[in-house]
Amino acid sequence: MNRDFKRVIVSARLSSLDRFKEYVWSPQSKVGFVHLAAHGSKTGINLIEGGRSWKQVAGVLKTIAPKLSTSKQRVLTLSCCFSEYGFLKMKDNLKGHFTGCYYFSEDELSFATALTTWSMFYEQKTINRPQKKIIEKINSFFEDDVLKFGSIS
Repeated sequence: MNRDFKRVIVSARLSSLDRFKEYVWSPQSKVGFVHLAAHGSKTGINLIEGGRSWKQVAGVLKTIAPKLSTSKQRVLTLSCCFSEYGFLKMKDNLKGHFTGCYYFSEDELSFATALTTWSMFYEQKTINRPQKKIIEKINSFFEDDVLKFGSIS
């Protein structure tokens, strides 16, 4: 069930700076979740032969996720190291395009933690489900709280 979205999965796999620059970003206005998985740093995402600042990433995200009408919701999920830095640097830029963002509490995380977290998340996520409940359930599985949610409004 795709909950009134045009497509269940829209995917772009880009590992190099050249492919990132050449990719034709098309707007997906009915997308409810945008999942960004990348190598992250305090300053942005890292790709082969270069990277993009968090500000540049926000610009691309706004292309993929056009402005929302006031009654709609769209959530960003950041699956990368230093995702909290990304959230904090991008949230003002993403106002009107996203309503919230899930990100990791630790600066650096293992692939196993990311994979486990997002597997649990996508098993139970909905746009309308209270974010606090999703976070509590996932964090109760780990020894430490690993996932956070921040509002973008």
